[in-house]
Amino acid sequence: MITLEKGIKIEGVPFYLDARTKVDFSFVSHAHFDHTAPHRKVLATSETLLFFRHRYKKVVARALPLRRQQVIDGIRVELFPSGHILGGAQILLEHRGKRIVYTGDFTLSPGWTSPPAEIPKADIVIMESTYGLPRYQFPTREEVADLICRRIEETFAEGKTPLLLAYPLGKSQEAAKLLGERGYTILVHPSIFDICRIYQRCGVGFKNLEVLSGQSTERKVLIMPPYLWRSKIASQISSKKVFFLSGWGMDSKNQHSFKADEVLPLSDHADFAQLIAYLEESKPEKVYTLHGFVEFAEILRQKGYDARSLEAPFETSGLKVPSQTAAFLPSLFKA
Repeated sequence: MITLEKGIKIEGVPFYLDARTKVDFSFVSHAHFDHTAPHRKVLATSETLLFFRHRYKKVVARALPLRRQQVIDGIRVELFPSGHILGGAQILLEHRGKRIVYTGDFTLSPGWTSPPAEIPKADIVIMESTYGLPRYQFPTREEVADLICRRIEETFAEGKTPLLLAYPLGKSQEAAKLLGERGYTILVHPSIFDICRIYQRCGVGFKNLEVLSGQSTERKVLIMPPYLWRSKIASQISSKKVFFLSGWGMDSKNQHSFKADEVLPLSDHADFAQLIAYLEESKPEKVYTLHGFVEFAEILRQKGYDARSLEAPFETSGLKVPSQTAAFLPSLFKA
């Protein structure tokens, strides 16, 4: 039995998967705040543990390298890259004769600071569905990169400073890596710079990167966390254009709801096509969905999958279930 309690709980498995409140023992797929809590014991990649300890200083940790099997209390466990952020991992559990994969947040698109997700064969897949509606079809990473650079050049031509709002862990480093490689000078908020230093410890280098500390911003690109868009440090930049980096920018109705001049669709999640492609290659007998649109499970059933949303456990085939989108939209000002 697979249920969603404090986190994902699989009957007979001695730890949770991405528990959202403190538990005795949890696998942590990646270090974003909505997937972590101060657990007593943690299983994760070594990179995720570095980020985890950046937030929670005391934790009993078990690091597991990617693609290396270990047995934990009789359960064979193996981690695979998720592509979401540096250190992000999927977990494969061999349990009671079944191969169970929990994807966590993932993307099949190659990033600039982390490898894309791999797709292990599975009997059961527990899958995120953040963008689990057909209208979410993202441009390629290179197309988005070109769009970001065009907007920066247009902003410079207007005599303004481009300010990119991006999550401190993951999206900020992707943007800094991209823009530094393309020759821009990048000024990042100190909270972002601290995480960039952890990336550097893990072998990810950055070019033309400086910490924002009151210097001139002329012809430089600023990167700040979304929750600081109204802060004193942001208000001191009088002539600026603000861009929010998010896959939700694919929805035109969201363009004016993120307190930015424009939302640019840089995403570290799978779009609808990638969600389907993952299942077509994995070929599971059963699919559980969570973290997004509960309607995705109904779409999968119409495609012939035995699928159920963990967030709508009593749904039946053909029943129209309410969208949970609002509950899982990013907490833009608390990331």
